[in-house]
Amino acid sequence: MKKIIINGKFMADRMQGIVRYAREITSELDHICNDMDIELVVPEETEIDLVLENIKVVSFGKHHGIAWEQMDFAKYVRKHKDAVALNYCNVAPIFAPAGITVIHDIMYKVNPGDYSSFRNRLSRMWHVYQYRLVTKREKKVVTVSNFSKSEIERIYPVVHGKMEVVPNGWQHVLKYKDNPNWEEKYAFLSSKQYFFSLSTLAKNKNGKWIIEVAKKNPKEVFAIAGKYYETEDIKIPDNVHMLGFISDEDACSLIKNCRAFIHPSLYEGFGIPPLEALALGAQVISSNSTSLPEVLGKSARYIDPRNTNVSLENILDTEVENRSVALERYAWNKSAEKLLKILREC
Repeated sequence: MKKIIINGKFMADRMQGIVRYAREITSELDHICNDMDIELVVPEETEIDLVLENIKVVSFGKHHGIAWEQMDFAKYVRKHKDAVALNYCNVAPIFAPAGITVIHDIMYKVNPGDYSSFRNRLSRMWHVYQYRLVTKREKKVVTVSNFSKSEIERIYPVVHGKMEVVPNGWQHVLKYKDNPNWEEKYAFLSSKQYFFSLSTLAKNKNGKWIIEVAKKNPKEVFAIAGKYYETEDIKIPDNVHMLGFISDEDACSLIKNCRAFIHPSLYEGFGIPPLEALALGAQVISSNSTSLPEVLGKSARYIDPRNTNVSLENILDTEVENRSVALERYAWNKSAEKLLKILREC
C-alpha cells in the first residue's frame, strides 16, 4: 500500500470553509487509518493543534504559503517515489507527481465577473489554471457535493470517471462554547428579535440581499458577521449591524439566539454555515441556488437570492422538515471513511 502524504499548508492558514474541511477530515482519518502509512507534512514552525496518533507529522522546508506548497511540499513528495499526495484545498503543486486533490467548487471559473480588483483577478487566473491542471492530471479529484461534481464535469469533461464526492460535516459545532456575556457584548441585539448571517458584501456571498431587505423592513434588526469589505458603494441602513470577524463562541451564541439565520449566497460548492445553524437549532432561510437545496433539503426555508421583495413573516410561516433529516446525511467520520476508501484504491 502506497504512502499518503497530506499537504499540510492548511495548518498555517486562517480558518475558513476549506481549512475546516481539511482539519476535520484529517482528525477523523487519523482514527481509522492505523494500517496505513500517512504523513501530514507542514511548513517549519507551524503550530500543530491537532491530536494525531496514527498520522505522522513532518516539518519540512524553509518557505511558507504558496511558495512552500509549490516548492517544498512538491520536493518532499518527489523524494518518496511511490507516494501519493493528498491536497485538500483546491490547489496541487505543479511539479509534484499526480495525486488526489479536493476541488470544493469552480466559482473562479464560472463567475469571472465577481473578481474586479487586481489581486482578485490574479487569484482567479491562478485557480482557473489549477482547475485545468488538477482535472487533467490527478489520479482522483474529490469534491464536496453532487452539484459541484456536476459543475466540474460539465466544464472539464476530461475528469469524468475519476471524481468522487466526500462532503463536509457539522459536528465541529458541538465543540463550541456559548459566550455567556453575548447580550452585554451585543447590547443592540435582543434574543429572538434579530436576523443573523455569516456573510460579506462580496458578490458571491450576496450580503447585499440582506442590506436591501433591511431597507424595505426598517423595523427588523439584522446582524452580519464576517469580513467587511465593500465591492460597490453600498449604504448600510441603521437596522443592519456589521460585526466584522467574531469568535466561534460569539457566532454560536448569536446563531442560537437569532430569530432566523439567513444565508443568501449566490454560489456554494457546499455551504457549511447554514448546516451549522441547523445543528445549533436556528431557523434557516437559505438561497435556493447551487448546492444549498441539496445540502439542506426540506429542513430550510428558501428565497430567490436575486429577489429582495420578500415577506420575512411569510417565509418563516412556511413549514419545514425536522432538521435531523438534513443533519443525519452528513458527518465528518462518514466522510473520512469515504476518503479512506479512495486512498486505499490509489
